[in-house]
Amino acid sequence: MSKMISEIEDAALLVKKAFQSKSITSYVLTGAGLSKGSNIPTFRGEDGLWEKYKFEEVATKKAWQKNPEKLWFFYADGIDLILKAQPNPAHYAITDLETNGYCDYIVTQNADGLHQKAGSKNVLEIHGNITHVRCTKCNKIKEFIELPKIVPPICDCGGMFRPDVVLFDEILPHKLIEKAYNVAKKAKLVIIVGTSAEVMPAAYLPILSKQNKAQILVFNTEKTEHTTVADIFIQGKCEETLPLFVKKLLEV
Repeated sequence: MSKMISEIEDAALLVKKAFQSKSITSYVLTGAGLSKGSNIPTFRGEDGLWEKYKFEEVATKKAWQKNPEKLWFFYADGIDLILKAQPNPAHYAITDLETNGYCDYIVTQNADGLHQKAGSKNVLEIHGNITHVRCTKCNKIKEFIELPKIVPPICDCGGMFRPDVVLFDEILPHKLIEKAYNVAKKAKLVIIVGTSAEVMPAAYLPILSKQNKAQILVFNTEKTEHTTVADIFIQGKCEETLPLFVKKLLEV
């Protein structure tokens, strides 16, 4: 514990020094490990969703085209879980970073909307949002506040709604990715929280920032590829470590 506290103090000092003389571009990159503290299971690792489901049957465009009902039953479980989920202390800590000028953007691989629930504003959801649906015919976007009563749900135009998330064999939204890359290229500070560093192109963003000599902090339960470029790696549950870091950072 004393080692972790020392690392948190070092991380807070690093950030304070980075902002001491000038305004700099900074972002937080988040992954599924962040929302694990809100009882949303990760995709990889022990008890991950891909231990229970074959992603090629429920999370690809081909699967959607072949059997939209099967895909919807999988996502209905996820929507129900996420609608009931609440932000954990790590989400609120990130909001505090943004509110106090230490974070310009939150780039998230999560599709649960918990950053917004915690009060964050500048959130780039590069994989979409599972509580939103998009009509495959007219492209209308709708937000769910409760589970759909008919699966698959049907739009007023007669088209089928599908979850407004990026499926595995689909291209990420160009404008969002371009914005995330532009932020990463300019950033001088990157805070990485709860990501496995395995999913591209998000995993490449910190590498791009490091090429711009950004300072990088990693908060995660285990080492990843990102820890190889990190200035400081703080190991532990992010819902425990990140609030401690932000508290130390905001101390007068």
